[in-house]
Order: sequence, then structure tokens, then C-alpha cells
Amino acid sequence: MTTKGNEKRATKGEKVKLAITDANEQMRRVQEAVAHRAYAIFESRGSGSWHELQDWGQAENELVRPLNCGRTTVGDRLWIGTDAGTFERGTIEIWVAPRKITICGKPRADKDVQRIGPRSGKERIFRVLDLCLDVDPSSATAKLHGPSLEILVRKAQTKPREEARAAAA
Repeated sequence: MTTKGNEKRATKGEKVKLAITDANEQMRRVQEAVAHRAYAIFESRGSGSWHELQDWGQAENELVRPLNCGRTTVGDRLWIGTDAGTFERGTIEIWVAPRKITICGKPRADKDVQRIGPRSGKERIFRVLDLCLDVDPSSATAKLHGPSLEILVRKAQTKPREEARAAAA
């Protein structure tokens, strides 16, 4: 994982941490969080067996969702706008890969997620966006405007068709 040296700051001092993280690493981190939550659910049921798939499904449902957002291209850039109000202030991290963006952070206390049993308070929720085009993760920037989050990332350079054909030959 590569983290951009400068964290982006919102007008109200909120931080948005951007990190270049490949899609496999993003998936590994999300699955690790789901596994921890599934185990907590398992323990809250009295450690009874035969509910592993239910526990896992519940944990995924609590922690992971697709990112609901608006998207548009502006020249050679992709603009993504979404609501960041689900996340506790100052906990937002954005992981950018060539074809995947994951936003994670602690859920806001007033945006209660389904709960069974005790929670550690350290758990993060994840909003995942699979992209249909390659982007340059190192070009990503993010801005918070109140509850709105804007992500701007440059499309990856593509080879002209002639170069691609010559390379394939």
C-alpha cells in the first residue's frame, strides 16, 4: 500500500486520507473486517455451531455495501460524488486502485447499523465502487463539502490502437 504524503483537508478541518491500494489488498482488508465481525456474532450466539454462513452474511450486510454515487467524466478525469454522512467525521479513508475505489471509516453513531451482540467500536464500514475503466490512482484527489464527498481521478493513459496492434503482433 502506498499512502499519499499529504492528507486532503476539508474546509472545516476534516481529513480525507487517500491511499493507493491494489484491488486484492482492498478485498483482503474488507474480508478481514467481515471475518472479525462474523466471529463477534458467533460469540454473541453462545458460540453455537451450524450458523457460520448466517453469521458471515450478517457481518457482510452490516459492514459492506456498494457505493451509491454520481459519476461523470470531465475531460480526462472521472468525477465521483457521494454522501459521506454515513461516516464519523475524521475517520474517512479512500483506497484507490486502477479499477476499484473503496471508502471506509467508522459509522456515525446516529446512523445505527444492524447490531447483534457487543461491538468493539473499532469496526469500520466499507462502500465499494468497481470501475468500468482504468484510472491513475496517483492522481486521485478528494474534497469534503459538508456531508458530500467528491473524488476526482485521472483516467489511465491508453495506448493508441496502432501501438496496441503492433505490440500484439
